[in-house]
Amino acid sequence: MPETNYDVAIVGAGFSGPILAAKIAEKGVNPRNGNRLKVALIEAGPYLKGTPRPGYGSPVRRQRFTNLESSNPVYHWESGGAKMVGGTSLHWTAQSFLPFPIDYIHWQKETGVDWTQENFKEAVAEIRRVFNIHQYPDEVDTRGNQLFYDVAKGMGHDPHRQSGSRQNCIYCGFCSGRRMCKYDSRSSTLGTYIPAAEEHGVDILPDTYVEKIVIEQKGERGVARGLICQSAGSTYQITADHVIACCGYTRTPWLLMRSGYGPPEWRGNPITVRNSNIGKHIDGHPGVPGVSALFDEPMGDGEVGSIGGYYMIHDDRADGEGRLLFRANFGDDRMPDMAALNTFAPEFGRKHKQYMQTKGILRTGSLRPSVGKGSGRWAMDPDGKIFYGGDHSLTIRRSKEGMAIAREVLEKMGARKITSIDIPVRINEATRGSHRVGSCRAGADPKTSVVNPHFESHDVDNLFVCDASVIPRVTTGNSGTPQASLTVFAAARIIDRRFS
Repeated sequence: MPETNYDVAIVGAGFSGPILAAKIAEKGVNPRNGNRLKVALIEAGPYLKGTPRPGYGSPVRRQRFTNLESSNPVYHWESGGAKMVGGTSLHWTAQSFLPFPIDYIHWQKETGVDWTQENFKEAVAEIRRVFNIHQYPDEVDTRGNQLFYDVAKGMGHDPHRQSGSRQNCIYCGFCSGRRMCKYDSRSSTLGTYIPAAEEHGVDILPDTYVEKIVIEQKGERGVARGLICQSAGSTYQITADHVIACCGYTRTPWLLMRSGYGPPEWRGNPITVRNSNIGKHIDGHPGVPGVSALFDEPMGDGEVGSIGGYYMIHDDRADGEGRLLFRANFGDDRMPDMAALNTFAPEFGRKHKQYMQTKGILRTGSLRPSVGKGSGRWAMDPDGKIFYGGDHSLTIRRSKEGMAIAREVLEKMGARKITSIDIPVRINEATRGSHRVGSCRAGADPKTSVVNPHFESHDVDNLFVCDASVIPRVTTGNSGTPQASLTVFAAARIIDRRFS
């Protein structure tokens, strides 16, 4: 039986939990007696432990981290996370888009948080250093990506080389999508903040499912007292003076609602402490069509599986609403299944075999627009299902404009075949999206948010939330490094107010 009494219990060991655990254990003290804090980091999945060796990996991770697809039991598509120590930080693509200036402005505009670019400066610098964020080197650039850059620049766009979070990477390309890195080259909290957390005495409790947070009701408010946990077939309680939920944009609101804290219409169990914003206001990049092309000449040589090309941004409004982010990837090697089912692959037979043998995939490429700052939002219904609602006219308009821009660029690049841009853009309740945030968003007004700008629950004392769920609006790019930066920022605020 593990320890059952802690100063701080952190639920979830993905992107945010390990950062908080490491920082709080290193710099925080018990304000009552000045003693070192006793911190627990709890994760529902396994801990594949090994000494961090970027570029080499550890034996257990080399055996397990290969070609893990969405069907693998540790990965959950709908919740967008991996159930294991390291979580989402292990299967992200490591394309690192730190917050853009407009993103900070939208955070402040959305809910009144004081999360400015200046206030985030030190946190962003730490993540840039710890995750080794840098532009992809010229050695792994492809002919197709270089061609895109020249053409886009000549058309008046402003393309930039993508940055990644890697160390000693061989750029095999096999970590694309949701696959994990065998060699620990791709930056993750498992290889950075987890070792720091253990060094400072954090107890890591893997394979432990948190059934609910123990919330003692006091009138219309509550006080977090600990956790009810399940592990190895037994149920036990952990008491904690402070509880921090870091389970992700779906699992965090589910945990809160299982604990009796949430919207009154929730049908899962009785709600004793009400907050109608839990599970609502979910922002992200809705899924919209990309544009692919086939070229007469190879866009790459196939020697290096480069996974990062260029990006460019297109705004048609000064406030950045409906912002388009284009990701360009040309001439990249692909996994065999991706190559075999490519849009431009011949029918199965001799021609298809020849296509596979000669790496015909290297003659293809894509320009994919994503729409940020749209007016739609996802929300959880009373049964916990997620649906997309709102006025989608801006997203549909900008999606069509993005596809038209992509086609024009591809034509000027000399593409022989281009997928149609006349297909309808269907946005409805069932629309999925990527990089979703905001289900327990932070804000200055308790009537429109769940936690305050210091990550403290508006309604439950001693309860904090810090993960993608607190981010008021999705950033321009992916949510990995913005969330990591936010968590470093959160740790400093929590330590300053509670553990100094």
